[in-house]
Amino acid sequence: MPAELRLPRSDSRQSPLKPSVAGQPVAGQSLSTARACASRGWPVHPLAPGRKTPAANCERCREQGHVRTNCPCAAEGRWCHGFHAATLDPDRITQWWAHRPELGVGVACGPAGLVVIDVDAHQAEVPERDRILPGIHIGDHVDLSGLASGFHTLAVLAALRGMPDPVMDDTTLRVRTPSGGVHIWYRTNPALGWLCSTGSGRGRALAWQVDVRAHGGYIIAPGTTTDAGTYTPLPGASEPAELPSWLAAELERTGHRPMPVVPAPRPVPQRARQAVLAAG
Repeated sequence: MPAELRLPRSDSRQSPLKPSVAGQPVAGQSLSTARACASRGWPVHPLAPGRKTPAANCERCREQGHVRTNCPCAAEGRWCHGFHAATLDPDRITQWWAHRPELGVGVACGPAGLVVIDVDAHQAEVPERDRILPGIHIGDHVDLSGLASGFHTLAVLAALRGMPDPVMDDTTLRVRTPSGGVHIWYRTNPALGWLCSTGSGRGRALAWQVDVRAHGGYIIAPGTTTDAGTYTPLPGASEPAELPSWLAAELERTGHRPMPVVPAPRPVPQRARQAVLAAG
């Protein structure tokens, strides 16, 4: 691995005039971060103080059977339902973070037009060979004794395609995570609808210990501080580059593009069928 890559509730109905005293970030940092993200067109939403998870819903939204699609909280300026509440509205951003500076900042990837490759370095047992690089056969003759993290699997995938390792791509925004991983940020067309995945799961995946944050998910904003540490931009570009074509092809190969909806055939009117039969 390159050397450089080395809970209180926050209910959305709490009064903004009663700030918590348990905040982790430097005063004003979260508000500055949220504003900077929004200025780039990235919708933002609050994270629970010191944590990576969204700030808590209000009591009404926590009730069993509550339906998000009919919820009035967003219109009322609340942050319920995580990234679904993400906004670019400067007044709402000020309302949320100026009075609750301990809240972290999340970015809703889909509407922001972002695909973030989340490379993990967790201590975990190497899975079956068919899960290391899904869809790519790794024969029993291949020695896997040095394989230990997403840094390795992503580097191998890039090498197989004759491409540079994305972890070392200093032409795009890269963010070191407190756990020793890295987030590699890329921009893309939001209409493409790239899908999220978890690299350690058994479903859709790009590579073992490599998650994909995209439509239907969020990423922690650079500069956000949790109890584990701060998400720190690495040297190099400070803006996301365009998603490389080879990586887009790999995402498509591994099922990260939604299948196009094929409209059902329209029924042929009875009179039209009769006309065809009469002409026959």
